[in-house]
Amino acid sequence: MKHYSVVLTVVVSLIFFCISSIVSAHPIHGGAEVDLSGVTYVQSETKPDTLLENSFSKAFKIKRGEDKIQYYYNQIDLNDDNQPETFVYLVGIPTCGSGGCSGALFTKENSEYKLLTTFSLVRTPIIVQNEKTNGWKNIIMYVSGGGIKGGYKQLRFDGKTYPSNPSVQPGVQSGEIRGLGIINDDISKKEGIPF
Repeated sequence: MKHYSVVLTVVVSLIFFCISSIVSAHPIHGGAEVDLSGVTYVQSETKPDTLLENSFSKAFKIKRGEDKIQYYYNQIDLNDDNQPETFVYLVGIPTCGSGGCSGALFTKENSEYKLLTTFSLVRTPIIVQNEKTNGWKNIIMYVSGGGIKGGYKQLRFDGKTYPSNPSVQPGVQSGEIRGLGIINDDISKKEGIPF
């Protein structure tokens, strides 16, 4: 049974990687050309973070040793307060579906992670725009699968949090996007950090 879970996780990861590759090669949304040449991409961190693991396991009600999860994360300052937020992307049976996998955004206060937003239908890379709303950088995610028409969606901070479901957010207008693409890993070749 353990072998089956590992194989299934790898297969799901490959599917999402292939879709991400197609999206990057054909940046089209609703007939509008989306130019991603102004985006710099970075891979995820490689060092396990036990405090982060404890926080996302509570947020998603998953258990170490029972739920077969791999995670990827990056730290990035979204509100220019010189304190980076942490975006985590979870891959595995309980956190993935046909529309994508789950993600979460945490702030760090007094050496503890505080949940800001959980996300559904996440595909990587996640683009953090230079453009801001309510003092926080906008986040762009590509959505497709599960009956959703493929396209880039913009998530704007509302003063307290980001929207959790990118599929129902406004589409990105044509033109150049500037920012940072995080969790830009080839998940068919780079396994995430096991949980």
